[in-house]
Amino acid sequence: MKVTVLIENSTPSDRFCAKHGLSLFLEVEGRKILFDMGPDDSFIANAAALGIDVAMADIAFISHGHFDHGGGLPAYLGLLDRTGRNVPIYLRKNAFKAHRANTPRGLKDIGIDESIASDPRLRFVGSCETIDDQLTVISSIVPARLAPNSNAVLLEETENGFEQDPFDHELSLLVREETGVTLITGCSHCGIVNIIGCAESHIGEPLQNVVAGFHLMDPSSGSIEDTQVTNEVAKFLAERPTRYFTFHCTGLAAYSLLRDKLGERVNYLYTGSSVSL
Repeated sequence: MKVTVLIENSTPSDRFCAKHGLSLFLEVEGRKILFDMGPDDSFIANAAALGIDVAMADIAFISHGHFDHGGGLPAYLGLLDRTGRNVPIYLRKNAFKAHRANTPRGLKDIGIDESIASDPRLRFVGSCETIDDQLTVISSIVPARLAPNSNAVLLEETENGFEQDPFDHELSLLVREETGVTLITGCSHCGIVNIIGCAESHIGEPLQNVVAGFHLMDPSSGSIEDTQVTNEVAKFLAERPTRYFTFHCTGLAAYSLLRDKLGERVNYLYTGSSVSL
C-alpha cells in the first residue's frame, strides 16, 4: 500500500497548501482510495501538484462529520460531475447531523454541508460493514478509555438541542493485504486505543500498520492535550508489533513524545509526503 497525504496541517514545501484538516490517497493492489477530503477544495490542487487525479479514485470515504475532514466533499462531487465519474463515497448517516464546538465565543459550526446528504453517490454504512474481501468499515466504538478530553466541547444536535457528541458518525477503514491488515482512521475521537482494540477483535490478530490522527493535541493551543493520557497511549501502542503513521490532530508535541517511546515505529506524515507500507 502507498499512502500519500493530500492535505494536513503542515508541509515543508511551498508546492502545497497546508490547512487544518486531512485527506489521504491510498493505492492498494491496483485500487485507488480517497480517504477524507480536507476542509475545502485544496486537497484537489495538492493532488494535481503530486500528479494524482482524485477523480480517478475507485472508492472514497469520509471518516466523520467535521468540516476539516468532509468540507471538501461538495468540491469533490462537483469534480466528479465535470469528469463524468461515479465514485461511491462511504460515510455514516449521522455525519450530516449538525455539529458544533462550544468555544469561549459561543457555538461554532464545525459540520459538513447538509444540503448534499441526498446525493446518490453517497453510501451510508452501518456500525460494521464489509465492503468486499479487501475493505471493511468499523464504527460505533464505545470510547471506554483514553478518549480525547476535547470531546467534551464537541456537540451534536439532538431533539433536545445540542448535546455531547457520541461520535457514532465516526468510521475507520480496515484494509486487508497479503502481508496483514492496516487500520486507516481520521481523528480517533472514540480514542485510538479503543479503535485499535475493536479492530484487533474484528480481525483476530495484531494490526500490521495504523495510519491515523490520534487526537492528542488541544486544538485551541496546539499543545499536548494531556501528557498522562499521551504516555498511556504510547504504552498501549508500544505493546504491539504494529507500525504507526500519524498526522493532523496528533500534534507535533505529542508526536515527539510518542517518538521518544516508540522510536522509528512511529512516523509523522505531512502534506505532500508519501510512504509505502
